[in-house]
Amino acid sequence: MLLFTDWCNRTKSLDNLFKQQLPNIWANGNVPVVTWEPYLCSPAATPNDVMARAARGDYDAYLNAWADRLKAFVSGPDGRLGTADDRRVYIRLAHEMNGNWYPWSAPAGGTSASYVTTWQRVRAIFSTRGFDARSVQWIWAVNHEDVGNLRAEDYYPGHEYVDWIGIDGYNWGSSQSWSSWRTPDQVFGPMIARLRAISSTKPLAITETAASTAMPGKVDVAAKSQWITQLFDYTTGTAGARMLVWFNEDKETDWAVFGGTNGDDTYRSGRTTYKVYRSYRTAVQGAGLIPSTPTDLQLLTDQRFAGSW
Repeated sequence: MLLFTDWCNRTKSLDNLFKQQLPNIWANGNVPVVTWEPYLCSPAATPNDVMARAARGDYDAYLNAWADRLKAFVSGPDGRLGTADDRRVYIRLAHEMNGNWYPWSAPAGGTSASYVTTWQRVRAIFSTRGFDARSVQWIWAVNHEDVGNLRAEDYYPGHEYVDWIGIDGYNWGSSQSWSSWRTPDQVFGPMIARLRAISSTKPLAITETAASTAMPGKVDVAAKSQWITQLFDYTTGTAGARMLVWFNEDKETDWAVFGGTNGDDTYRSGRTTYKVYRSYRTAVQGAGLIPSTPTDLQLLTDQRFAGSW
């Protein structure tokens, strides 16, 4: 279950994450994927050189406090890390840095050097808390295309600091003036090849993806439904991914597969009827996907959590 949180050092924000969101996600039988964005409570309040400041230690007090709060969550009900009731968390720190829309991207004011130093600094802070690969896995996630004068490879923190390689990519269809319909391989294939050149052994995660129904002059629900099937076949087959996260929110266009603007079927819960896609329901029940195991206190085996099965 993917969620987004910022670097807001306020009690209300921290309590919302550690007392509400993470416990509720875990209680629902999901392992959280925490997208940790270096926004200082809001984009407007975040300086363009936020990564340079982080790299020199300006936010260490916050990072240490955050790591302590996460340790309390991961340690489980008995409060002791390394026991049978430990919980698990994926951390996706400062994602899509090879774009130009975040202040941790070089085109927006940062540098690849400050980005790498910040990643390494954060990992060093966590290492002093006793976290290991059984409790926290770190996902370095790039945009599927470079936007700016630096390549994704320039931001790589190093093998010892990264557990998973992630890619965000969408099929925008004709929803934007600059976009067109693209197959899953067209979206992800080139970047997968580049990142495999960095490391052929790190597990691959598709950490954000979705498709629009927008085709020239029409809304094409059937085309999106077919793309969903193609995506799951591609990621579990040719791409060899070990994690797939659908961005289930109608934002720039109709990305959602459950509860969104469009669909080819419905699902009723209580008094509410949701639009859904049959192909998504079929895909997530396929043999290529492994569900969590609610009877296991840690939901996933160590091997599955690390993407190494």
